Amino acid sequence: MMANDEAAAKLRTFAFVLKFGNDLMNAANFDEAAARAVNDSRPLLDFRSAALFEVSGRKAELAAQSGIPEKNPRAKVALQQQELLQKLSWDDESFMVLDRENGLPDELAGEGLKYFICKLPRPASVPEKAPEFILLLEYEREIPAFVENMVKIAGNSIAGALYFHLAAGKKGFPVRRRRGKRIFWLLVLLLVFGLMFIRVPESTTAEFTLQPEVVMPVYARFDGSIIECLKEDGSQVVEGEIIARYDTAIFQYRCQQAQSELAELEAEIALEERNAFTDAEKMGKVQLLYARRRSLEIAIAEAQWFLDNSEIRAPVSGVLVLQGGRADSITGRSVRTGDIIFEIYSGSCIIAEIPVNETDSSILQNNDLTVELFLHTAPQEEIPAEVVEIAAYPELTGQKSYCYMVRAQLPDAGNGLKYGMRGIAKLYSGEVTLGYRLFKSALLYFRGL
Repeated sequence: MMANDEAAAKLRTFAFVLKFGNDLMNAANFDEAAARAVNDSRPLLDFRSAALFEVSGRKAELAAQSGIPEKNPRAKVALQQQELLQKLSWDDESFMVLDRENGLPDELAGEGLKYFICKLPRPASVPEKAPEFILLLEYEREIPAFVENMVKIAGNSIAGALYFHLAAGKKGFPVRRRRGKRIFWLLVLLLVFGLMFIRVPESTTAEFTLQPEVVMPVYARFDGSIIECLKEDGSQVVEGEIIARYDTAIFQYRCQQAQSELAELEAEIALEERNAFTDAEKMGKVQLLYARRRSLEIAIAEAQWFLDNSEIRAPVSGVLVLQGGRADSITGRSVRTGDIIFEIYSGSCIIAEIPVNETDSSILQNNDLTVELFLHTAPQEEIPAEVVEIAAYPELTGQKSYCYMVRAQLPDAGNGLKYGMRGIAKLYSGEVTLGYRLFKSALLYFRGL
């Protein structure tokens, strides 16, 4: 039974090798054949990773890597493998095994890695000046015993297919081209080259938000509780109008208590002053009473200050914006000194704040910057605007990107515009060549910006 299983396994392996060689010969070009050689041979050779190099003299060039659809000759491991092959010297042997103790560099050896390096056999019909192909197989710790024999079997199929495609051309079989096609493509190339010098306006887009010309925040002047809010969010208020009130019960109590104590103290002071005329020792007590009276006067003045400032008024005329968005969210709320209670949006115009990403900031270097605004609620209507300010340095925005803030003034505050509306702003600057614009876009793309 075991003999039958072993025979069946050998037949399956033989069939796989035949199919493997046939697939390599049927590849569309050299690059596809090389990629199949290092990827489809994994079931046969059981490697961790593999690479195929084309060697001409002392120069090694990467042909394919396992595990990736396209080779990357500038990858770090590919450059290290290339340097290793260019230092190796081959005698008559067709393969060698390298590890850390046998000349494998530390950067390739890693933690116990071993390399099985095989020089694929060159067919007899291939001239000696043709390049050689070397297969690098990477294994963890131990190389299976069957690898040497399996490489000899599969190596002939790989080498035959690679030399076949190499002779046919790495891009496929050569095709005779007519002279007319060459002229046509030359004209196309000249046309594309000429288009690169066409001047086009430099532009970019960014989101904008409508903001008031002036934002006047109102802060809590002292710790306390807001007992009532007299205006709703979005109300039009005038300068000096009462917006909210503090709860003054505790301050009224303190003021009345201090006034009562002061009245009693005044009577005591009057009595002690009369006694001081006849008894000099009473004068010291009178001085203490004077100091206590001064403390009570200060307490009364302090309580009266809180009462006088318990009404929170609008500092300017404009639109009221409450913290929390509703009057009932402020009523009964405890505030601390410095907390924002509300803001007043004022001014004679509306400002569009446009954060321009740092990658597009070259458009801000010209003085002829123009802006067109399109609201999300009415994208078909263009809103003209005039740039009034450009930030001198970028700021970190909520989107975790650095942007230059551009402020543009809208000529009319009417037309249903409201603070907080958002939309898309198109910014135009001076003209640049089409080639510069395409080069800049490609550079930002490849840099991941």
